Amino acid sequence: MAVWLKCSRNSGAAAVTLDSGEARLLEDNQQTFDWLRKGWIVKEVRFKQDGKSVDRIYYRMGYLLYVQLINKQKDAERDVIDQFTLYQSEAARRMEEIMRVPGERLLQLKGLTVFLADSLAWSLSTLKDQAVFPANWSVSKRIHSLHFLLAFSMISCTKDSFDWKEIGAQYYPGIGGSKAFDLSKIEFLNILETISGQPAEALGMISGGQITPIYFAGTLEGKWSNFQAGPVHALTNVSVSQDQYSTAATTLWLVENRAVLTRISAEPLFLQETNSLIVCVDGHLRSVHRYFIRQLMNSSSIDQVILWSDYDEAGLQIAREIYQSLRGHNVRHKWVCPDHSIITSWPDYQQHMGILLQYMKSEQEIVLGEAEDWRRWINH
Repeated sequence: MAVWLKCSRNSGAAAVTLDSGEARLLEDNQQTFDWLRKGWIVKEVRFKQDGKSVDRIYYRMGYLLYVQLINKQKDAERDVIDQFTLYQSEAARRMEEIMRVPGERLLQLKGLTVFLADSLAWSLSTLKDQAVFPANWSVSKRIHSLHFLLAFSMISCTKDSFDWKEIGAQYYPGIGGSKAFDLSKIEFLNILETISGQPAEALGMISGGQITPIYFAGTLEGKWSNFQAGPVHALTNVSVSQDQYSTAATTLWLVENRAVLTRISAEPLFLQETNSLIVCVDGHLRSVHRYFIRQLMNSSSIDQVILWSDYDEAGLQIAREIYQSLRGHNVRHKWVCPDHSIITSWPDYQQHMGILLQYMKSEQEIVLGEAEDWRRWINH
């Protein structure tokens, strides 16, 4: 690490230049002399060609400051190692307790418990390489998120329903434990839902005031509600987690944008005559969408799914996520192309989009089409 302190003799101030080339002023005062005396910086005087006249004065990092920074870095690394070792020790003990708990909830938590069990054998470098965590997360934050996942698993296994605050309070019994995960609440819940494949509400957590809507149109039946084909309706993450929905529709449309949903649902008798249910993922496939789709596929007579997203990189990613959420279900898949053609294979659609994106990008709404196009896609 190189730190340069460039001093101007005329101004009596030194400009600090770091590796990045950033310059700051350092006053020629008692603090500078103290740094010199302590050995944190060293003074370099450069003379002109006559060997007598001073040209410039530089300051460099001193050896003692270098050693101090190296030791500080090592202390931070040791602290992280200690944090991870403590987590693995705690997780090993708690996982034994979790695995002894009988009941259906443990089956729901299978993806999460497998992830936590795997983490017991990770090295620190393995933790850093885990793609499930955002790349900008520090190692300490990743370890903290593992504690949250462990805490959530523990309380979910022992209580049918619980509040957000109870997660931290049970895991950290002391004062302030209930607030232990507050600063990263949304991020940690997203990680939880990504790993478990289910919304937190489906695993027992009472909604903490966050309501995620699911917009749809078509026939849908639950234990406490029934919807008929016609206008756009909405469910929430809470209702999806606490109810079981099915549909009499045989064609399921999964679209990215609301405009497509509202346009198709507004077409007179289209949904009824084609026996269609259309669901909007609203620009991002969340865990509650996956959970809802899984409910429909497991309890309905759907025989084909039409996937329709924007024709850009983000749209292709959404198409991929939707396709992955449908794995294991023996239904026909159809992707709508910008020219209104239909592709029935994911590798073919992926290849088609890879070529297309080199030349153009567009939104669903631009190639929305008319009812005759939509019927043709269904009958393709």
